[in-house]
Amino acid sequence: MKKDINAKLTRGTQRTLDAFFDAMTALLAAKSFTDISINELCEHAGYPRATFYNYFEDRDDLLNYCWTALSQQTGSADLTAVESSRRVDVALDSMADLLEAHADLLRSILEYNPPQGPLFSSLHMFIEQRARELMLTCIDRNRLDLPVELIADHYANTVMLVLDWSYLRGHMLTRKQLHAYAHALLRGVEFTESL
Repeated sequence: MKKDINAKLTRGTQRTLDAFFDAMTALLAAKSFTDISINELCEHAGYPRATFYNYFEDRDDLLNYCWTALSQQTGSADLTAVESSRRVDVALDSMADLLEAHADLLRSILEYNPPQGPLFSSLHMFIEQRARELMLTCIDRNRLDLPVELIADHYANTVMLVLDWSYLRGHMLTRKQLHAYAHALLRGVEFTESL
């Protein structure tokens, strides 16, 4: 993204970002991400193409901004203050809160965008990255003799797998079940040979 959204934004910048965010989410609720053009986005947002390119590299860049904007609306977890045995649950809950807070939007987007398509690949990558960032801040570096980044990737992938199973593949789980599934997968699933 061409603008630093972590810096203080002017009202005009925020208004422009909001207009493109609203245009993208409205179009995603009506059609596939692959069928949305820059011209349509600009028309819905009420801005010329030049303004779009002042803010974003391309549609994917705008989509990444949308994920970030949605996650900022829900807040983020501070895992450093959470006891280590509950950190996976808190990270999982933070991601689940994001998906549940926007359940209606997610449902309408799912209608036009298949879970294996580019839109959900982008969402997967965003959630995995966010989970990875959360886990990197809190992993007990002295407990295991493995690279911290590898552990964070493992935890983030497991969190994403459980969220995908529940929210995107339609196997709605309670929070207690989400936690149980994640912990079981992180402990390792035992396979036994049947005779």
